[in-house]
Amino acid sequence: MSPGAIRYRIRVGRWIPIARSAYRIIDMPTPHDLIRAAIAVLPNSVVSHEAAAELHGIGRVRRGLAVVSVHSRTTHAFPGITIHRNHDLTLAHVETVGDLPCTTVPRTVIDLAGILHPKHVARIVDDLITQRRLSVEQLSKVLEDVARRGKPGCTAVRALLEKRGVGPERNASVLEIRGLRVLSNGGLPAPDLEYAIPWNSTRRFDASYPQWHIAIEWDSRRWHGGHDAFEQDRERDRSALLHGWSVYRFTWKDVTERPEHVVETIRSAIDRARRANRTDTR
Repeated sequence: MSPGAIRYRIRVGRWIPIARSAYRIIDMPTPHDLIRAAIAVLPNSVVSHEAAAELHGIGRVRRGLAVVSVHSRTTHAFPGITIHRNHDLTLAHVETVGDLPCTTVPRTVIDLAGILHPKHVARIVDDLITQRRLSVEQLSKVLEDVARRGKPGCTAVRALLEKRGVGPERNASVLEIRGLRVLSNGGLPAPDLEYAIPWNSTRRFDASYPQWHIAIEWDSRRWHGGHDAFEQDRERDRSALLHGWSVYRFTWKDVTERPEHVVETIRSAIDRARRANRTDTR
């Protein structure tokens, strides 16, 4: 079509310019229509943020938004589309959903962390991990890829992982350290750490008072390991009961918001075990 023919169609309103060398010739009434058009027109654009969450079926995120990401060096605009610009979106962070290029689930979570409240993101992440659609390792890997000073969302995701006891040092997680501090501040004796389970030496309790057959688990590893670890932990708890041990599990909320509950629970367990020992001695 000649330039004159194009100018004529624009002049009479049959074509509406939306980007360089791109025109709207039919209505685009839905966000999905807009997204498809933007992907076709904007160089190397990718569905991202809320729109990516909708494509992936991620809950707790607004629906019906048209959002794409493009490289930060571009200056493109597109009517009806929210455009995010970045320079750290690699091929490893993109997959095809339907027939559209879209950020992967872990990258989508990182992007959402830059625009949503941290508590909101935490609920999304917990849902995805419980559904076995996201692993901590995947999320940590993308965080390592994109983390830089001033990058929106990175601090929130890093704090999210740390609060749940996930970090580079498995045996000295934030949750475990704070839990042990709670026990100490409550005047309780120091427990044995990483105590080998007597009937299964290949596995360990996070902390233990073996003289009273009391075990403590800081409940971040279930979240870390997903469904299989959850089932294994419950099997271990049942075995402990059969061997005369009591296992007490405490979460991040217990340790940070109800430390007195943690202390009182363990103190009561120790007192009960001591009374039972005295009775057995008599």
